[in-house]
Amino acid sequence: MARQTKPAGLAAHKPAVAGLPARQGAQRSIHSVELGFRLIRCLEEASEALSLKELSARAGMAAGKAHLYLVSFRRVGLVAQEESGRYGLGPYALQLGLSQLRRLDAARLARPILEALAADTGEAGYLAAWGNRGPCIIVKADGARPIPMALQVGYVLPLVDTATGRVFLAHLPRRQTQAVLEEERARSLTAGPRCDEAALEAIIAETRSRGLSRTDGLLNIGFAALSAPVFGHDGELRGAITLIGPTNGMDASFSGPCARHLVRAAGALSAQFGWERP
Repeated sequence: MARQTKPAGLAAHKPAVAGLPARQGAQRSIHSVELGFRLIRCLEEASEALSLKELSARAGMAAGKAHLYLVSFRRVGLVAQEESGRYGLGPYALQLGLSQLRRLDAARLARPILEALAADTGEAGYLAAWGNRGPCIIVKADGARPIPMALQVGYVLPLVDTATGRVFLAHLPRRQTQAVLEEERARSLTAGPRCDEAALEAIIAETRSRGLSRTDGLLNIGFAALSAPVFGHDGELRGAITLIGPTNGMDASFSGPCARHLVRAAGALSAQFGWERP
């Protein structure tokens, strides 16, 4: 019996690719697409437009081959070419990025970060976002120690008497916080002295300079809190991550381990929203 042969042009199936799981390595792909997107990644990482020579060198590709890819990328808007001949990302690249940012679910992204933060510090943590009545808790993670029952998802926090609120005061425009601030002034006697303009300016200045805000015993007697801002791709405030714990158990200093873990967590969530540290 004659031995069967493979049809011409078909290569033997390779079960895995070095460095990849077998299942992923077995998936078929279009190598030229992956190769071309080296150029897109190089443009994304560059701080300025690049010449064809610079771009092809960074991508490890011959200039002639890179030019062919760039012609196609220009046609679909992924790449734009300046009058000088240098290349940068095009308008469709921006549209793709903004589309992904609109789809981001803040609570979903924050949950694992908050859980890791609670595990690292032993304290409860939550993410608050701005609502029509002020900062509102949208997701939380419990720590090893209990926190006041009022601080649940959906709870709206005061601006002046909470570390969370002070982050919003410091990083949102006053026109956005003014109405909420006036309501606090009207209904709160204890916060009155802290609501005058001189006190507010001092709070805002400290929060901005330290990158953190801190309160102790203002909203809940016996509890301290630290809060850090979360920024979006445009540098605008997206929310605040806050740690809260008993005053006699939590290290609420600006330079302590809780503060360091908190800053890292806020930076990690900001990065998820496309923010890059200046």
